[in-house]
Amino acid sequence: MNRQERRRRAAMAKRNAYVESYVEHLPEVGPEALGKPGVTHLVYYHDDNCRIFDGNACSCDPHVRLFAEPKRS
Repeated sequence: MNRQERRRRAAMAKRNAYVESYVEHLPEVGPEALGKPGVTHLVYYHDDNCRIFDGNACSCDPHVRLFAEPKRS
């Protein structure tokens, strides 16, 4: 495996770890939450063949999901 493939796999693993360990546990919301106060996470799911993992511009049609931070006291 060459350096480029190692970097690509590392970028994909970093994305997967963030989504699986943190964002997936938050409640999913619709686009109406974007204008409201609070923290909203926009998560882009790129295809595995997307050039974004090579450090280039996105070459796919990513799927976007919105997650909201719960209110903390």
